[in-house]
Amino acid sequence: MSFFSRRRTRPPTNGGSVGEPTASRVGFESRRTPDASDRLTTLASTVYVVAEAKVLYVQVFKAACSTMLWSLAQMAGKGPEDLAFSTDLHVARELTIHDLSIHPVPTIDRVSPELRHEALTSPEWMRLGIVRDPYSRLYSGWESRRLLLHDGPWTDYPQPDLVVVDGQLDLGTSFRAFVESMMEHRWVWQGDYHFAQQIYQLALDQIDFTDIATTSDLPRVFRSLSERSGRLVDPGRHNEGLGIKAEDVFDDVTAQRCEELYDQDFLQIGFPKRSFATPPPMVLDQVATRALGMIKERNDRITDLSTAIRARN
Repeated sequence: MSFFSRRRTRPPTNGGSVGEPTASRVGFESRRTPDASDRLTTLASTVYVVAEAKVLYVQVFKAACSTMLWSLAQMAGKGPEDLAFSTDLHVARELTIHDLSIHPVPTIDRVSPELRHEALTSPEWMRLGIVRDPYSRLYSGWESRRLLLHDGPWTDYPQPDLVVVDGQLDLGTSFRAFVESMMEHRWVWQGDYHFAQQIYQLALDQIDFTDIATTSDLPRVFRSLSERSGRLVDPGRHNEGLGIKAEDVFDDVTAQRCEELYDQDFLQIGFPKRSFATPPPMVLDQVATRALGMIKERNDRITDLSTAIRARN
């Protein structure tokens, strides 16, 4: 695992030298925090506390968070068959792990003051965050929230229509048009966890992390969590999307917009900026475009059912 924050309100305390972040070094591993303090004020329901393994995990949306929540359940000795039925509005079974009412690991607002203090300050604890390349994360947020039409408040945010020509959806043009619109309405979109900068979701200035890793380092994360919990942690990948890469949809203009939107992620986490060539057209044929319409209809039906069930409870 690797991470190094270039700017923090508190300096590194491990006595090591500070190197410039590179593409292969974004982060830190097993950083000692002897002066860690309990000063967290801005996060609650996204901070999970695994007391037996002495692990505190801070969730960053669109950075393998579904996978990480399943890994925490495994650390607690629970699998999908052990969880209660969720009536939350999720369009896939694997996403019900986000339902706080059924997750076996409590969040920091649901533990005792003594355990909270220990989790935030003890040198015996792992304080873990997972981060993701901002280019890939921005596209992933758009794909899951807009393209695949997961229901939520973002459906009412200002945004352009998808670009459809002769019954075929131009995915690349639609995404780039969205990013331009997001720049104009950034204070709306970046108030949503799926599009907010990662440094704020991590509360870097309030939590003394021992480990922050990129999504590409997950195998090493799982080995470490297995060792700490005494259980096999191997949740697989969840909510992975369609497999479209940033190189398939970004051009240099859109990349510059991303760098403006996520300026503090690039600055403080140390992600390298990249150059993008103009990608070839990414167009869904008429069959795939019609399939998206069917997905929307089914999502709308799931929304109706979830709303009705929750109204009865």
